Formats: sequence, C-alpha cells, structure tokens
Amino acid sequence: MTSTATGKSELTAEFVNPIISSTVSVFEMMLECTPKRTGLSLKADHIPQHELSAVIGISGKAAGTLVLSLSKSVGIGVLDRLVGISTDEINDEVCDAVCELANMIAGSAKAQLEHLEASISIPNIITGIGHTVHYPSNVIPICIAFDSEIGTFTIEAGFSDK
Repeated sequence: MTSTATGKSELTAEFVNPIISSTVSVFEMMLECTPKRTGLSLKADHIPQHELSAVIGISGKAAGTLVLSLSKSVGIGVLDRLVGISTDEINDEVCDAVCELANMIAGSAKAQLEHLEASISIPNIITGIGHTVHYPSNVIPICIAFDSEIGTFTIEAGFSDK
C-alpha cells in the first residue's frame, strides 16, 4: 500500500466508531433490532457483499462513500419493521425503506464527525449481485459486518481528505 493509500485508509478508520454506533442505535430505535458487529476488514475490491446497496456520498473536509449493503431478505425485513408492509421482492417500497435507514445512519454518524464539516447526499439504491461501488481514488474501503435478528448486512466506507 502506498503512503497515500495508507493516509486515506487511516482517515477512513476515523469514521469507523461513529458508523458502528450510529448503525446500532438506528437499528435499535427504528427497527427494534440489535445488530452485533461480527467483523471489520479492508476490502480488496469495490463489490458489496449483498445484492441491495444504499450508497451515500459524503463531502466536506473529507470526501467519501458510505454503503449500506443488505441481502434481499434483510431489505424486506427493514420494510416490514420500519413501516409494517410485507412483500417478497425488492420493490420501490423496499428501496425507499432502505434509503431512509441509510440516511438515518449517515446523519447520525455525521453528527459525531462535525469537525469534518461533512455534507451527505441523498442515498441512491443499487441492486443486483456483483454490482460495483466507486470510492475516491486510491481509497481502500473498510467493511464492517453485522448480524441481527433480521439477518446479516455490511456497512462499507471509504474516505479521503480533500
């Protein structure tokens, strides 16, 4: 890893604790579900683990990308627990519920990182197995794995200073 990539990975690491605490608090408050962190790793690629991803751009003193990656069943569980609607497929309602959940997690993490003067974009949803998410150049994203009552999911994040 080059010194540039190392510096950017260290900046990404600064975001880890606020992202973890935000994820846990939002899942507990909004979904009545307690996620447990099961892993933390650097990603060798930019392909999220699951087929449903809410992608949020972050700008300010640092630029980056935050991804909430869920399986189909977890996305359906989010819709059911958030608004009480049941379905058996990824549809617009599932995508909207996952976007809202990702927005709450990013907003909570942003509040804990106010020294970076971060702004967050509206989440975008990407679906399909094997999709790619692009991070700032030379950034090695961090992947935080969770398990919960509704299934496993990951939060991926990669940031660089401006």
